[in-house]
Amino acid sequence: MHLKQLHRIAALLVLWVSLNPAPAQRLWLSPSQDDTVLMGRPLLLRWQAQGSLSASVWYSLDTGRTWHRLVTDTTAESFLWHVPTLDTVRMLLRLRLEYGANPVPVRERREAHQAPIRCVRFSPDGTYLVTTAEEGIVKLWNAATLEAADVLVVGTRSNMIYSAAFVGDSNQVLIALDSTLLLYDRPSRQRLHFGIGIHSGPIRDIAVHPSGRLAATAADDSLVCVWDLPTRQHLTCWSEPGVRSWYSVAFSSDGSLLAYGGDNGIIYVRPWQQPWQPARQLRQHGDSSGNLVIWSINFGTDEQLLLSGGVDRTVRFWDVQTARECARSTDHRFHVRSVRALPWGRRGVSGSLDSTIRQWTPKGTSLGTALQHGGQVLSVDYSPDGRLIASVGRDSALRLWESGIARSGDDTVATVLKYPVRLSLSPLVGAAGKSGAIAIQHQDYTWIPPLRTDSFACRILLRIPAWLLERPSGTTPVGAWDSVWLRTWLRATDTLAWLPVRYLEGNPSSAATEILAVEWHGTEAFRAETQPGTISVSGHCPGIETSMTTGRRLWIRVNTSTSSKLQLLLYADEDGLYHVGLYTTTGRAVSHQILHLRHGEHVFSLRLDDVATGLYWIQARSPSRQLVLPLWLGQ
Repeated sequence: MHLKQLHRIAALLVLWVSLNPAPAQRLWLSPSQDDTVLMGRPLLLRWQAQGSLSASVWYSLDTGRTWHRLVTDTTAESFLWHVPTLDTVRMLLRLRLEYGANPVPVRERREAHQAPIRCVRFSPDGTYLVTTAEEGIVKLWNAATLEAADVLVVGTRSNMIYSAAFVGDSNQVLIALDSTLLLYDRPSRQRLHFGIGIHSGPIRDIAVHPSGRLAATAADDSLVCVWDLPTRQHLTCWSEPGVRSWYSVAFSSDGSLLAYGGDNGIIYVRPWQQPWQPARQLRQHGDSSGNLVIWSINFGTDEQLLLSGGVDRTVRFWDVQTARECARSTDHRFHVRSVRALPWGRRGVSGSLDSTIRQWTPKGTSLGTALQHGGQVLSVDYSPDGRLIASVGRDSALRLWESGIARSGDDTVATVLKYPVRLSLSPLVGAAGKSGAIAIQHQDYTWIPPLRTDSFACRILLRIPAWLLERPSGTTPVGAWDSVWLRTWLRATDTLAWLPVRYLEGNPSSAATEILAVEWHGTEAFRAETQPGTISVSGHCPGIETSMTTGRRLWIRVNTSTSSKLQLLLYADEDGLYHVGLYTTTGRAVSHQILHLRHGEHVFSLRLDDVATGLYWIQARSPSRQLVLPLWLGQ
C-alpha cells in the first residue's frame, strides 16, 4: 500500500474519531447507591471520567422534580460538600459530564447568497437553517445537505434584513424587514406583514419566546418591543435613557426575563411582564476609542448565565442575579459580532470580524482551537443538540462544523440522609459502696429545636461492668458484664439521660463502659455515633490498687478470730497466685501471705501479733480480681 494511501486512511480515521467522540467513562465512586449521608458533615463526591472537559452536580429533595445546583464547570474529579441540615431522609445526586474533541468542518455552501449574510438560525428541531442576506433574500436550508428548501425574495439591496428566527417549529419563520415584521408560513406559503408604524428605524434583532407565541424586537429607533404573534400586535414597547440604537435582544430559557443591549455598553435585563420594574444593568462593554456597542447577547441554559459580545473584542459571561461579570475572554482580535449559548450546557460560541469562531467555558477559557471561517463572521448558532455550529459572514458562505462537545447521560445516585447523633458516656469517679450516675451525653443537639422532638423516642443499650449495678438483695451478677436497656427521648440538651449506679462487689481502679446500640422510634432520620466512657474507683483500703481484666466470682469470710489468729475461708475463682492480707485503715500490713491455690474453697490463718482494737481491712487478690472487706477486731 502506498504511503499516500496510508496518510489518506489515517486522515479519515482522525476525522471519524472527531465526528464520533468516544463516550466518557463515567462512574460514581462516592457515595454509592443508598449510602447513608450525614447532614452537617463534609461529604466527598467523587467520579471518574476519561477525557471529560467538566463536571456538574445537582441534588434533589423531591425525587427529581426540582434540582439544586451544587457545582458546575469543575474540571476536578471530586467535590467536597458540607451537607446542610435538610428536612428529608431521601436525596438524589445527579452527575453530568461535558466532554469532546476539537471542532471540525462538516459541510459548506460557499455561495449560499450573492451578498454578505447577516444572520443564521437553526430551527427548533434542527432540520432547517434560515439565513438573511443584504441582497434582500431569505433562504431556508436543509441542515443535513445544505440544499435550499425555500428562497424568499422579500426586498432588495436597499432593504435592511438583519435578523430572522423560527417560530415554535420548522413551519414558520419571523423575518425583520426594515422597521416591520414578516411572518412566513411554510406549508401554506403565506406571508403576513405586520408592525407598520411601531418602529421608526431598522429592526436589528429578533428573539422568539420559548412558547412560540411572543417575540421581542430591538431596533435603531431606541425602542425594544414585545409582540403577540397570533394577533400580530405589539404588547409593549420601552426605551432606556441615553440609548439611541439597540443591536441585540434575548429571552431567557424559561421566558421570564428579557435582555437587550445597544450603543451605550450596558446590558439591560428585566422581567418583561413587569415593565414598571427597573431593569437590572450589567456594566459594561467598550473600547479605548469610546465605542460602546454590544453586538450580541444570549442566555445560557442556566437562567442566571448570560453571554455577550461587543465592539471591544471581548466575550463576557455574566451572573444575572448578582449583575456581576463572571469571566471575560480577549482572544478575538476584532469585534465579536455574534454569541450563542450551548442549548443544554454551560458553553458558548462566538463569531468575530477576525474571521474566527471560538467556543468557551463560563470561566472564559477557550475550548480547543479556533475555527477559521474564511471571512468576517457576522452570525453563529448552535444546533438544538449542540453537536453542530453554523456560521455565516461577509464571504457569503454558509458553513457547518462539528462542535466536538457532547454530554454524558445523567448519572443519578440515591442516598439516605440522616442527622448525626453523637452520644458519649461521661467519666465516672467514685468509691466502692457509694452511689453515682452515668450521664449519656449528646454532642449534636444544636439542630434539635426545629424538630418535633416529642415523638422521637429511643432505647439505648449500655454495656457496663457487672459489679457496677445495684441489684436486689441476695442476687449476684451472672458474668463480668451487664447489658442494660435505657429508655429516653431525644431532646435539645447536652445530657439525654442518667443511669443510677452503685459500686458493689469488687473495686478495680478503672474500667470501661460503652453504648452498644441505639434504637430510634418514630423516625428514620437519625444515626447514632457512640463513644465509650470510663470508670475510676477508689478502693476501701487506702494505698492498695490493682486492675481487673475479668469478672469471675471471688469471696472470703471469717471463720474464727482470736487474739493471736484469724481463720479465713476463701473461695478461689481460678488457679493461680493469691495475695491475702490484713491491713490497717492507713494501709499498713498487719499480716500477709502469698499462696498458690487451685479453684475451690481453702481455709488458712493469719497471725495477729499485738493487734489493737479497731477497724481493719482484709484484702484478697486473685490473678485477675481484688476484693476488700472491712473487719472489726477487738475484745
